[in-house]
Amino acid sequence: MSIFNSFAAAAARAALNAQYLQPYGSITELKIDSNNKSLFATLALKGESEPVEIRVPRYELVQRGGETFLELDEIITSREWLNVLLREHLAEKVIKPQLQKMPMPGMVRGLL
Repeated sequence: MSIFNSFAAAAARAALNAQYLQPYGSITELKIDSNNKSLFATLALKGESEPVEIRVPRYELVQRGGETFLELDEIITSREWLNVLLREHLAEKVIKPQLQKMPMPGMVRGLL
C-alpha cells in the first residue's frame, strides 16, 4: 500500500467512524485494494469481545445522475451468524438500497 493509500485509508476510516459507526464501535483497520476493487476492515464493536473482520471481495463505483455510488457484490464477515443475516435479510433489502441513496464523497471516491 502506498503512502497516499495509507493516508487516504486512515482519513476514510476516521470519517466513517465519526459519521456512521460511533454508536456501534469503530473501524480499527481499513485496507482498500483499488486495483482489485476489494476491501478489508476490522471493527471493534461494542459488546463484542473479539474484533469482527469484514471482507468485500469485489466492489464497483457506479455513476448515476452525475453522482458516484458504491456497489458491493458480497460482504463476508468473521461471524457466521452475521453472514447468514446479511445474506438472508439485509444485503438486498437494506444495504444496497441505502448505498444507492448515498453518493460517495470525493475523498473516498478518489481512494477507491
